[in-house]
This record gives sequence, structure tokens and C-alpha cells, in this order.
Amino acid sequence: MSSAVDEMLELHWLFDMIQTIDVGLVVLNTDFEVELWNGFMENHSGITSSSAKGKSLFSMFENIPADWLKNKLNNVKSLKTPFYISWEQMPHLFPFTSYRPITSLADKMYQNVTLRPISHVDGSIKHLCMVIYDVSDIATSKVSLSTVNVKLDYVKRNDMVTGLKNRSSLEQMMGASFEAFQADNKINNSLILMEIDDLRKFHLEHGYSIGDEVFEKVAELLGESVRVGDFVSRFTSGMFAILLPNVSQVKAEQYCQGLAKRVASTKFPTSKGDIQLSMSFGVAQAAAKDTSLEDWLGRADQALFVAQTNGGNCAEGAV
Repeated sequence: MSSAVDEMLELHWLFDMIQTIDVGLVVLNTDFEVELWNGFMENHSGITSSSAKGKSLFSMFENIPADWLKNKLNNVKSLKTPFYISWEQMPHLFPFTSYRPITSLADKMYQNVTLRPISHVDGSIKHLCMVIYDVSDIATSKVSLSTVNVKLDYVKRNDMVTGLKNRSSLEQMMGASFEAFQADNKINNSLILMEIDDLRKFHLEHGYSIGDEVFEKVAELLGESVRVGDFVSRFTSGMFAILLPNVSQVKAEQYCQGLAKRVASTKFPTSKGDIQLSMSFGVAQAAAKDTSLEDWLGRADQALFVAQTNGGNCAEGAV
């Protein structure tokens, strides 16, 4: 008698544990109909155990990818081995809201899911178990960290005012271009440095805040003026750079002359009205005389200085 009572008590606390454990437990038959639906599933789905029992899982959750999940469940049955579904593979198998709305940043619950075969007394597989874990805290932390890393990488490579690539990114791209030239000196790669004329006077007259607005508009104009594959960057405050692959210095100078006219004729809108300006351009094609990246960059900078000395609003080629 005592043994029977003990068995009943054991069944009671096992059933209580199944119902109250903080993971989802679903048992399906081989037709994917629900045989067990524990308290976790009731609480998060709003579907009671009595309502779920006997129903097809896929009729209750039409957004679950039925063909995909059936294939996984059938593999679990035939191979008699568990299968693991990570939240990174499928973030929200069941469309549950976040279990931790205060501490979690997620609207939906991120889930890890394990599919397990359940052996019958004769060794056959007649039922399949789904174990659903709420991993929202882990997932949101990892997603947040990934987002932060993406933002940090963006800050590292881009200018925050104009959205263009920054000097570090330009020099990295120039390095690859210069290595290609050293391997084959028949390659024509030209570098353009350009700067707003009378930059100090420009800042004194308009201020740095308006200057940033203008630089942003100049960046847009430059972005519209290049080909796919050309590299535009903000080099310093009022200086920009363009790397033109497979373009000779002569053609790059011609391009800059047209760009100088376009800049000078453009009225750049700001919060204090339209502003007109001009820019000077220095052009240098990678050459055999360049023993380093700094040599190439220095020749472009010297050409820019000559253009500014000649009155600005023009382009000069390096020697």
C-alpha cells in the first residue's frame, strides 16, 4: 500500500514539475498533434492544455514554417537522435512576447528549441518532444553587443559629419591601390585632394556649425559626381579626397576642372540661407618615383597647394 502511495506521490510531483518548470514542454504524436502542453506553453500562448490537446501544432500556429519543422521532426523520429534549433538560426519559432518585458530589450521571446524522440516500450518512436527555452536575455545582450560593435566599426571608418569614409579608410584603400600599382606599374590610379578655398575666412564668416552643414552638402555633391568603385572620403576639416581607379592624371585633372565649375555654381542650402564657395584640386597619379604611400599623398598635397597659390577654384596636376 505504501509503495502505491509513494508512486502516486511521485507521479504528482513529476506532473507538477512538468507544469511549472520554466521551459516549454510539448509532446506531439507522429501526426504532429499535441499530446502534452505544459504551463509554460499555456502562459505564453494563451492556449490552455485542454484546448491544445489533440490539435495539430501547425493549425494553432500558422506562422511556424510547417514544411521545415516537419522535416526536422521526421528526421528526429527516423534517426532517433535529438535536434537543436538555436535562436540565431530561428529567433522566434513560437510567436511569444518577451517573458521579461522590464529587463529585456526584445518585444518577442528569443528561443532555443530541442527536438527529442520519445521511445515507446517496444523501442519504436511514436511521440516527439519539443523543449522550448527562453533565452531572451542572452540573445538581446549578444544582439546589443553586435549592434554596438557595428556602430563602433562605423565610427572607426566614417566621418560623423558627412557620412563619408574618413582619412584612415582612405589610406587603407590607397595602400591596396599602391600595392597593385607596384605589382603592375601600367595601372593608372589617381588621387585627388580638394579643399574649400579660404577655409579660415569661411569659418570666421559662417562659423563651424554652418560649416558642418556645408560640408555635408559638399559630400553629397561629391558622392553624386563619382562612378561606382570610386572612393570618396573626408580627409580633414575642409579637405576631401577622391581615389579614382584606372584613371590617368590627365583625365583626373579634366574631371576636377568640371567638378570645380559645378561646386562654384552650386548654392549650398544651410539653416542660415544659401552659401556659395569654391574649391581647389590637386591631382597625382601613382608613379614610379613614389617609394611610399606618403610620397604619392605628398605630391597630391603639393599640387593642391599650387592650385590654391594660383588663386583657387582650379585644378593642378602633380609633377
